Amino acid sequence: MSDFEITERAPIPTDRRLRIAEVREVQMVSPHMKRITVGSSALEGFPVKRPAQWVKLFVPVADSERSSGRAYTIRYFYENDAEMDIDFVLHGDGPCSTWAERAKPGDVIQMAGPRGGYRYDESAEHLLIGGDETALPAIGAILEDLPETAKVTAFLEVPEDSDKQQIITKASADIHWISRKGAPIGSSRELQDAMMTTDLSKENGQVWFSAEAGVVRDVRRHFVADCGFDRSRVIAAGYWKKGETDFKDPDS
Repeated sequence: MSDFEITERAPIPTDRRLRIAEVREVQMVSPHMKRITVGSSALEGFPVKRPAQWVKLFVPVADSERSSGRAYTIRYFYENDAEMDIDFVLHGDGPCSTWAERAKPGDVIQMAGPRGGYRYDESAEHLLIGGDETALPAIGAILEDLPETAKVTAFLEVPEDSDKQQIITKASADIHWISRKGAPIGSSRELQDAMMTTDLSKENGQVWFSAEAGVVRDVRRHFVADCGFDRSRVIAAGYWKKGETDFKDPDS
C-alpha cells in the first residue's frame, strides 16, 4: 500500500478559469476610448447572461513585472462568433491601458469570468444612473438592454465633448453628458451634484452609480443615509481610487 494519500483536487470554478483569446479588431470609439474585439474557441459557450458583466484581464507585461489582472466590463458579446468587445479608457498609465494603446490583431491575452452584471428591477418606476468614463461601458450596456417600460435619467461624465458616444436604448431615457473640458478625472463635483440633486422616490426609484471611490461613497451615503433608500435600491461601486492601483471597492 502506498504511503501517499491521493485526494481529488476541486475543479476550478467556471468564472475563475483562465481562457486565452486573441485580438481580432481594434477601433477608436472616441479620443479617450478604444474598443478591442477579442475572440477564440475558448469563448464558445461563455456564460454572458446580463449587461455590465465583467471579466478579469491579464495582459502581457515586461519580464521584470508581475502580471496582474484588472476588471473590465464586457461591452458586447457575440455568442455566434465567440467574440466580445471590451472598451478601454486610454489614460496613459496602468498595464491594461498601456497594452490597449499598442494592441493590434493577433495579440494574445488571458481572461477569467464573467462575474457581476446588472439586473433591472421591474418594480422600479425610475432608474437614476451615472458615472465617469470608466463606467461608460457598463452604463452603455445597461441602457441598451433596458425595456421600453423603463424610465431613466442618466448623467455621464467624459473628458471632452468629443468623447460623447451614441447610445441607443428602447427605454424612455433622459441622457445628460457632462464634459470636464480637459480637466483631470475626479477634479469636478458636477457629476455627483447632478446625481444628488435629482428628485427620486425612495419607494420606487433605483440608483446605479460608479466613479472614483470617494465620489461613490458620497453619492451612496446621500441616498441611503440622507434620503432613506433601502440599500438594495442603491447599486454603487468605486471603479477606481485616487492614488491607488488595482483598487477593489469593499463596499460594492
